[in-house]
Amino acid sequence: MSSGGHKTSSIARPKAAARTRTHGSPKKRRPASKPAAKAGKATSTKKSVDKRDDSRFADFTRPIPVEKQLVRGWGKRRVIGIGAVVISAAFIAALFVLPLQAWLRQRDDLASKREQLAALQTANAELAHEVQQLQTPEGIEQAAREEIGYVQRGEIRFTVLDAPDAPITMPGGWPYDTIAQIITIRTASSSTP
Repeated sequence: MSSGGHKTSSIARPKAAARTRTHGSPKKRRPASKPAAKAGKATSTKKSVDKRDDSRFADFTRPIPVEKQLVRGWGKRRVIGIGAVVISAAFIAALFVLPLQAWLRQRDDLASKREQLAALQTANAELAHEVQQLQTPEGIEQAAREEIGYVQRGEIRFTVLDAPDAPITMPGGWPYDTIAQIITIRTASSSTP
């Protein structure tokens, strides 16, 4: 099975391909015949090379020959590396930063909703108390007096209205102009909420 110039671990590589260098010309071959004293050492080296070739990750760890490399040159590799860093940063932002911002926003929304809930519960408690008062005869009478002006026999109803503010008329001159300005400022500040 071949995929884009890389061979899988199930197919054995030829010895010539294993000896090619990744950059430049192939290595020089060693002579096939070894002296008798070094024969044991040569077979152990061959076993370690064969063992490395048979491993699962042999295709990933073995250098790729220059003629089979997909990207040649350091400039292109740097561009690919920068692109990988940008993609990794976007992936990390999508996994960690954006959910963290959403969590913080939801936490603030939850706090404001809890405040609204407390205000509504207070209003509901006041309304429940008013309903309890309206279920008694005294509460009904008080509500009738406040809402429709109910009066029992023998009672006289007086309506007292708040007196309007009296106009401030002061004579012109030195101390009165300053006092008129102070009064104007105080009435303006008290009328605004």
